[in-house]
Amino acid sequence: MHFFEELIGSTSSVIWSIFLPVLIIMSIVISVLFFTKVQNKTTKKSKINPKDIIAPAAISMGAMIGTGAIIGVLGSMMGIATNGQMYFEAIAGWALIGAVILLPLCYIETLVCKTTKQSPKNYISKFLNPRMGAIYAYAFILLYVFGFGGFQVQGINSAITIIVENFFAISTTPMMRYVVLVVPLLLIVSAIVLAKKHEVFINSMALMIGVAVVMYIIMVIIFITKTTEYVPVYIGNIWQGMTNPITAGIGLPIGFTVAVQRLTQTSEPGLGALAMSTMDSDSEPRSAGLIALIPAITTVFIAIFVTSYITSYGSSVGLIDLMAGDSLVALRGYFDTCFEVAGYFGLFTITIFTVLSGITSLLGSFYFLNVLLDRTENQNIAIYITLIFIAGTLAVFGGAIIFEAVDLLLFVVTGINVAAIFKYVILNYKEYLI
Repeated sequence: MHFFEELIGSTSSVIWSIFLPVLIIMSIVISVLFFTKVQNKTTKKSKINPKDIIAPAAISMGAMIGTGAIIGVLGSMMGIATNGQMYFEAIAGWALIGAVILLPLCYIETLVCKTTKQSPKNYISKFLNPRMGAIYAYAFILLYVFGFGGFQVQGINSAITIIVENFFAISTTPMMRYVVLVVPLLLIVSAIVLAKKHEVFINSMALMIGVAVVMYIIMVIIFITKTTEYVPVYIGNIWQGMTNPITAGIGLPIGFTVAVQRLTQTSEPGLGALAMSTMDSDSEPRSAGLIALIPAITTVFIAIFVTSYITSYGSSVGLIDLMAGDSLVALRGYFDTCFEVAGYFGLFTITIFTVLSGITSLLGSFYFLNVLLDRTENQNIAIYITLIFIAGTLAVFGGAIIFEAVDLLLFVVTGINVAAIFKYVILNYKEYLI
């Protein structure tokens, strides 16, 4: 297993070092052409009622935010630190630059989807070729159900383990956690999908996630208020890390590469997920684009800046050890830091946020599988259940293999979708003029 982790990780690092400059250039060209030439020729201006945006945006955010907002970013900072980057906080600065470049893709891909009235799989098949559309679909399913699904299981497993061991003094083994927690969790998720009530459940859970996100933001405000003296230190560490980066590959800073990977994972620019989420809505294209953009921006703040600040503070006071190279140890330190500063409210909030966001994201991935696979619903259910059980098993026993696989799958999915959008703004938009 360790051999495959290293192989996938090394392959991903090389590919992203080459792909990242291309992605940045293509994103800039897409944004410039779209906003100066394409948007006004393919979509009409329309009055945007805030009431029509807030509710769908809240539901989208609930489905989007998962345990990767904490555990994925925490793992990335651990990787940066173990690679020799002392000021791992630089991930926040690099992510801000990446967000300015990439987040417009959330808006643009949604307008492309609404304008063409096609899912990303279909417009990729049309603008590129059917084979690329098929590769995109299968890679997306693996990314969401297997990769992101593994993240959710890992996050929930870790959160419950930390609570049980730290506050109830009950020691657990991976096998115990797998049998007592992970298998029942996956059976519950499977039962909901088999009952074909997942959409109703997701909508109700999304409202709960909205409450959890508000609680999380309140906890963050409390945290920052109680640690205001550390804010200048945090900002200084970001600057130090960005001005003294550790480079790899063809000279790109490791922090920048990792920040863009996590940005793509958490806010999903260029993946096509936000576009697919708006396919069945009655929103006008520009309203749908804003609905996609608002949760993406919010997720960047929660996932990158909040997680890096709490981790930075926890490391400074000795509660978080990123150099240990163990994600569970790092996450335990994260929980301890929230408890140390924000008390039981902080601990309760971080636990609820992790569990609810994880379950919602697990169920949400089935929606995308149904959109992308041209099979019967029962066949899709069988594929989904098989993938989440494999992902759940590897999340407990497979080390970092899911983490490495996600970065590789992100490249495939983002690369294909952005290439199709690039071709659309260069040439194909002419087929969809008002």
